[in-house]
Order: sequence, then C-alpha cells, then structure tokens
Amino acid sequence: MRKLAHLTAFLVVLLAVGGAAIACESNPASSPDESMVRDYADTATETCLQGLSDHDLVKYTEHANAEFKAAVTQEVLDTTATQLDNQLGAYQSIEFLRIEEQEGYVIVHYRASYAKGEVGVRMVFDEDHLIAGQWFE
Repeated sequence: MRKLAHLTAFLVVLLAVGGAAIACESNPASSPDESMVRDYADTATETCLQGLSDHDLVKYTEHANAEFKAAVTQEVLDTTATQLDNQLGAYQSIEFLRIEEQEGYVIVHYRASYAKGEVGVRMVFDEDHLIAGQWFE
C-alpha cells in the first residue's frame, strides 16, 4: 500500500508539473461527448499504460503533451513502473467509467486491470487531446 501511495504522489506531482493540477469534482453539465472523447482517450490510455508496464518511455509518452513528456525521464518511468509491477503486476486492460471536463481539461476515469488486481486511473487530456496528467486511485 505504501508503494501505491508513493506512486500516486509521483503522478500527482507529475500532473502539477504538466500544468494540469485541477480539482477533481464531477460536473456532469460540462461533460463532453463520450464517443468523441473515447475515440482519442481509450487508445492514448491503453498505449500509455502498456508503455508504463513495458518500461518504454517512447510508448508511455506517445500521446502526451510537451509538459508531460518533459516531466518524465527514463529513470522516473523505471522507478514508477517497477513499483507498479511489484504491487499489481503486468498491465492487462482498461474499463471506461466516466468523463468530466474541468478548466479546459477532459478527465477520463478508468478501471485498469493488472495481473494482481485492479486500480482506478484518471487520465487528463488537454485541448489538443494529448495526455496532460495521470493519477492512480
């Protein structure tokens, strides 16, 4: 549990560095069209989580904005991926839960399945549909 807390803390810092530190309260009235969001978010999230599991920085940041890419080094990725792998095992799949929009960002909530369990994942996308942040819950 402590490792997951460290991983979560890292990702919160990463999100803040990426310029996407935003409140996480749902606002259904401002939710964007689900099918349009899922067209980019599902693929980007799958690629990102698979890249994390594979310790593959290029794959992990393939759909990320410049700030997100600048905040993640191979060393940071390896440390995070190792902690995640030790606790949850290899990445398997995601299940879409819901979307919301706040302060110009689209937040997509997923349940990610790993070999040893499941975890909530919040993916934050900027106006260009690029990953601006990521949280594990």
